Amino acid sequence: MSGDHADAVEFTNRLKNFLASPPPGNFLEFERNWWTGTEVAAAGRQIDLLLRQAGVPDDAAVGVLVRNRVGHAAALLGLVGSNRSVVSLSTLLSDGMIADDIRQLRLGAIVAEEQDWTDALRETLRDGRVGISFPTAGVTPSLVPGSDLRLAEPATTDRQYVAVLTSGTTGAPQRIELHAGALARGREIVTGIYPGMAGHQVEIQIHHFSSIGGILQLLCYGADRFPFCLLEKFEVEEWVAAIDRHQAKVISAGAPMIRSLLAADLPPGSLTSAEVLHGGGGAIEPEVLEECERRFNVQVCWAFGATEFAGTLASWTRDLKSEFGNSKRGSCGRVLPDCEVRITDRDTGELLPAGEEGRLEALIPVISSEWIRTNDLARLDEDGFLYVLGRMDGAINRGGFKVLPNAVASALRRHPAVVDAVVFALPDQRLGEVPVAAVEAKPGSSVTGEELRTFCRQHMAVTSVPAEIRVYERLPRQTLKVDMPRLREDWAKNDAG
Repeated sequence: MSGDHADAVEFTNRLKNFLASPPPGNFLEFERNWWTGTEVAAAGRQIDLLLRQAGVPDDAAVGVLVRNRVGHAAALLGLVGSNRSVVSLSTLLSDGMIADDIRQLRLGAIVAEEQDWTDALRETLRDGRVGISFPTAGVTPSLVPGSDLRLAEPATTDRQYVAVLTSGTTGAPQRIELHAGALARGREIVTGIYPGMAGHQVEIQIHHFSSIGGILQLLCYGADRFPFCLLEKFEVEEWVAAIDRHQAKVISAGAPMIRSLLAADLPPGSLTSAEVLHGGGGAIEPEVLEECERRFNVQVCWAFGATEFAGTLASWTRDLKSEFGNSKRGSCGRVLPDCEVRITDRDTGELLPAGEEGRLEALIPVISSEWIRTNDLARLDEDGFLYVLGRMDGAINRGGFKVLPNAVASALRRHPAVVDAVVFALPDQRLGEVPVAAVEAKPGSSVTGEELRTFCRQHMAVTSVPAEIRVYERLPRQTLKVDMPRLREDWAKNDAG
C-alpha cells in the first residue's frame, strides 16, 4: 500500500467519475428498497449545485449531521466527490451542543435531514450559514427556508479533508482531518486487506457513516462502484437477514455485534453463506471469537485501528490464519506494511524490545511524519504481531466508544445538587463494559439517578451517559479520596440484594 500522491489523485478521480457517470443499476439497498447509482449521484451533484448557487465558497467546510440513511450517503459522496471539505456532526449530542459545535467550527453550510432541522439548528443559520435539507424517505435536497445567503466568514482550507470524530483511542474525543492520501489509504485497506470487497457480493454496511470505518467504506463503495445494503442501526435479526438475503461471504462486525450475535436465538441455517468475518473496534476475549467461529463456521480475522491512524493499524488475514493458526492467540494481527509500530516505556519513553509491555506508538507516513503517541498498553512480538492489552488512562471502552471517567464525573459535579461523583466500569455481556456513576448529593437534596442521567444527556454524547447513577448521602472514603474497593463492594451487595 503506497498511499502516495498518485493514489490520492486516483481516489479523488474515482469519486468524481462516480458522480459524473454513475452505475445505472442497483447501487444502494435501504429498508429492502433499491436505489440506483444514477439516483444517488444525482442527489449528490444537486447538493453541490445548491451550495454554489447560494454562494458558499468551494473551500468552505460543510457540516453534515450524519445518519445511516440514503440521503446522507448521497450527501457525503456528493460533497467529497465535488472536492468539498466535510465535517461530521454527531446526532448523539443534544441540540444545543450541536449548535455550539457548528458555531465554533465556523462551518459555511449545514446539510441535514428534515427531521433534524430543530429550532436550535435553524438558529445557526442566522449569521449567514446556508442550510440544505432532504426528506427522510428520499434524497432530493433543497435549501432550508429562511437560509440567509449573505454568508458569514466561514472556515476555509487549501486542502480538502473529511473531519471525523474519534472515539478517544489516544485521549479525549477530537476531530481528525482525513486528507485525500488518508482516504486513499482507507480504500486500499478495504479492498486489499478485506478481500471480498471487490464487487463480487452486495456489501452489508452496518458501521455508522460518522465513524472512520463507516465513512471509508462508503467512499470505497462510490469509488469502486460496489453495491451495498445500508442498515440504519444494528439489530441482530435485520443484520443476519441482510447477510442471508444477499448471501454475503465476507462480513464485518464490532465487538458488541459479535456478543449480541452469540446471545441471540437464531434459527437454524443463519449465516451459512458467511466464510470470513473481519472485526475490530474494541477489546474482545479470544474465547468469544473462537465461539463465534465454532457456532457459525466462519473464520474471524480481528484487527486494531483508529481514526487517528486513518483506519487499520494491524490485522489478521486469511493467509496469516493459515500460516500461524492459533499460535498468536489474543493478538489483533500483524502490523500493516505501510506503517510502523513501536513500544516504549510509559515513563521514560525508551524503546522496548519485542515481547515487553509498554506504550503503543504508531507512524503512518501518509498522515504525518511524526509518531502518534497513544494511551494504549501493548506489546509487539518478534513476528510483528500486535497485542493490545488495555488502556493506561482508565478509559472505559463501551462497545468501541471510549468514555473518559474523569470527564463524566466532572460534568456530574456541575449539577447543583451534586457534591462529588465517581465513574467506573462494570462488565456488560453485549458491550464489554459500561460506565456507571456514584454520586454524593448535597444534604436535603432529593435528586434521583434518572434526573442526573437526563442532566448528563444535555452535556455529553449519549455514549458517555452512565448506564446507571446511584445517589449516596456520603460516598465511602479513605482519608479524602473515595474508597473505590468499598464502593464497588457496596454496589455489588446492592445488586445481589
